[in-house]
Amino acid sequence: MTLSVQTEKPITFHSKGQPAFALEGIIHAPTRVENAPIIILCHPQPASSDMNDPLIVALAHNIAEAGMVALRFNFRGVGHSQGQPTDGRMEPLDLAGALDMALTQPGINPAKVCVVGHAFGAYTTLLYAPYDARIRTIVAVSVPLFRAQHGFPRQFERPKLFVTGEFDEICPRFKLEPFVEQMTGPKGIKVIVGARHLMRGYEEQAVQAIMKYITNWAQMPGV
Repeated sequence: MTLSVQTEKPITFHSKGQPAFALEGIIHAPTRVENAPIIILCHPQPASSDMNDPLIVALAHNIAEAGMVALRFNFRGVGHSQGQPTDGRMEPLDLAGALDMALTQPGINPAKVCVVGHAFGAYTTLLYAPYDARIRTIVAVSVPLFRAQHGFPRQFERPKLFVTGEFDEICPRFKLEPFVEQMTGPKGIKVIVGARHLMRGYEEQAVQAIMKYITNWAQMPGV
């Protein structure tokens, strides 16, 4: 198998809302981009993680290798991104800004937008995605369900995949399954055998599961 040549481009963009903060990110793309799906990657808890989270980085490289474009970025107050963390209250505006930036990239297909969130990033994705029709599918990895004890303000009714670790102490399968069951629209759950909440040491297995889903979705017309 010949791996496609990839490019990595540091970018700066602004969050939505006022005040708008300058946020840092990295675009991963194949050298030739033509009608490519765009996947936005949201990292775990800002207090202890950033866009260099091992799973996020591995996904970015695999997405570009598969001929698609990925954008990973730091939420407000993380790394060189301006502002202060708000524990999920304002971070959805950061994702909104990332989506606006992603859709300006040359060669991407604006009808094929996916957001992958890991842990805190999954929570932020589930908060924002139902309000933005441009997002056609999401992958929520290790959702911190304790943050949504009363559910989310609105459901994401388009296709979605939930990924959790067999031994996830924050998002155990027995809690995730009833949460997903009550959601409307196409949905699925993938359990990564042996993994805990942040997938440490199981990034390859998680990437394989997520890439299988994204690749299948990318090839489906009108989804």
